[in-house]
Amino acid sequence: MNLDNVKCFLSLAECLNFTKAAEKEHMTQTSMSRKISGLEEELGVRLFYRDNHQVILTDAGSEFYVQAQKLLDVYESTVRLVQNVEQGYARSLKIGVGIYEDELLDTFLGQYVMAHPDVRITCLQYSYRELLKRFEQGLLDIIVTSDQFLSGYPVENVDMELIYDKPWKIILNREHPLAERTAVTSEDLKNEIMITMYEGSVSQIADHFRTAFKFRDIIHVNSYNTKLMMVNANLGFGLVPAFVRLVRYEKIKMKEFAPPYISRCFYALCHKENQNGHVRKFFEDYVKYAQEERD
Repeated sequence: MNLDNVKCFLSLAECLNFTKAAEKEHMTQTSMSRKISGLEEELGVRLFYRDNHQVILTDAGSEFYVQAQKLLDVYESTVRLVQNVEQGYARSLKIGVGIYEDELLDTFLGQYVMAHPDVRITCLQYSYRELLKRFEQGLLDIIVTSDQFLSGYPVENVDMELIYDKPWKIILNREHPLAERTAVTSEDLKNEIMITMYEGSVSQIADHFRTAFKFRDIIHVNSYNTKLMMVNANLGFGLVPAFVRLVRYEKIKMKEFAPPYISRCFYALCHKENQNGHVRKFFEDYVKYAQEERD
């Protein structure tokens, strides 16, 4: 598959305008159209609906957009790797984090960069499913993740170390009646609304948390920041790891949950076969740092 055609497809999928996409790729509109047609012919599917007024992705085009991004990621990662091998060194590493884990990593990362200024580090954040997928594909050297999808994960080729296993906290708007409590109990929450990123129906989420507490209803959000925003607006309560910082949200209070409740633990993962010395050094130093912090 011609990667230039794939890049043109991505530009058009993002612009949905042949003129703008052609300008972005520094080519004529005719050349852009020819490349898209060639790609559609090669794939045997129509990627765009287009007329004189608009350009729209087909269902097949939407799916190819997701896969084409991954294809270019793999290509670019491969190019960087072989270039490093050709030059006799591999001084770069890619680190992936999930929803919360940037706050487990940022202090150590700053210290490490100061001590190793020659190492090129890239940090990327994804949902937990996507994080594990990219790690499995070799697009990430090290990940710091919750254990949400680690049950049954094949660990025989992976070094996996516990990073954090402390109880989680309840977050509430400071005007909420429970915000003045020293600790919040399961009984306190039975008539409250839970704001969560946990995917599933109300009954599925209720079953997941049944052993810890009950709640009246849920509001589902798709990011950590929107969860904080909703709690800040006093629309319900949330659960967060105790290590998170809430400096942006002055109206939120973090409270102990009684009895203590561990929703998720956090782990660092690294491929055993990764021979990049900088990757191994970072992983080992970070695990040691995290264990000292836990103690």
